[in-house]
Amino acid sequence: MNQVAIEGHIRYFQSLLPTTVARRVLFADGRRGTRSVQFLDGDRTRYRAPRLPRIDGATTRPGFDTLWRKFVHARPADPLLLYFAGHGSPDPGHDLDNNVFDLWGGGGLSVRDLAARMKELPDGTPVVLVMAQCFSGSFANLLFEGGRPDGELVERDVVGFFAATRDRPASGCTPEIDEADYTDFSSFFFAALSGVDRLGKRVDGADYDRNQLVGMNEAFAYALLHQATGDVPVATSDVFLRRFVNKPDHETMATPYSRVLSWSTPAERAALEGLSDALGLRGEHRLRDAYDREFGPGAGSWDVEDVASAHRLRFIRLAKSVVLARTLRLSGHRARIERFERLRAAEARNPLVEARAANQARRAVTRRRAAR
Repeated sequence: MNQVAIEGHIRYFQSLLPTTVARRVLFADGRRGTRSVQFLDGDRTRYRAPRLPRIDGATTRPGFDTLWRKFVHARPADPLLLYFAGHGSPDPGHDLDNNVFDLWGGGGLSVRDLAARMKELPDGTPVVLVMAQCFSGSFANLLFEGGRPDGELVERDVVGFFAATRDRPASGCTPEIDEADYTDFSSFFFAALSGVDRLGKRVDGADYDRNQLVGMNEAFAYALLHQATGDVPVATSDVFLRRFVNKPDHETMATPYSRVLSWSTPAERAALEGLSDALGLRGEHRLRDAYDREFGPGAGSWDVEDVASAHRLRFIRLAKSVVLARTLRLSGHRARIERFERLRAAEARNPLVEARAANQARRAVTRRRAAR
């Protein structure tokens, strides 16, 4: 089940990082000679050895623990970006708030497993997560102590972008070898964030606020709008709002569309308008219309491969987040509002640009020292 697309996702992401950025890559059993990559040769499934520029260990519990102990702990002040591009499964105990990232050879790394590792870091260490696996949305619970959805908010800045809600699979694990056909969430997300897609082509149009910087929030909106699959992605701010703002769906979906747009950020507005057009929604009651079509009487059976249904769910979830954010800001709960705005500001960063800037600063210091 280790499809060639997973290897391609890792190769693409590595190509986006400045060469001097410290990194570690865990892949399959950690060995270059093992035929661990599944691919299609005509109509036959075959296996070959990995062709990644680097592999530092196995995607096993010992491999992950070693990475954390010897690499992450050694850089306690460094921002940490964790990218997961494999498979995911629902929690074996049927707790969808504690789903797992599948590990090589069996077993998994659960939300609470990762929460325990992150707790070992200083509170000031920011963490960004990008997770492309099925059922990955439950990892947004890393916002909370112990990874539990009813826990207190963690102090650190944790932001995450996930390919699927906690109860849905995700696309992107294919043995097809033509990367032009890859339509997974992280490919769109990183293409928008970096400005270069996995085929090396320039990507424009994601700087929705026109400030000359594409933030992760804008890359997320770009993926919501452009990814033509059954994925329903999730951001940490979505989970924050649903935890702390209690507003029934029937009230939320009764909000006139023009008000939702007026409360939206430029990125949210672009995604809402694009999804609305794709779905053929019109008028002030389009939130309710989309909701009734998806959940009301006569709604079709649940089909994770139905792209139109996925687009409706993206539209409904995004509109709901906009309304809940507005409700929170009017609530007068100062501490909660400040924490939400801090989360939104962290989601608007671009870690790739920051890494390049840090790399340039280090080179400038080296040049100055040499000139002395």
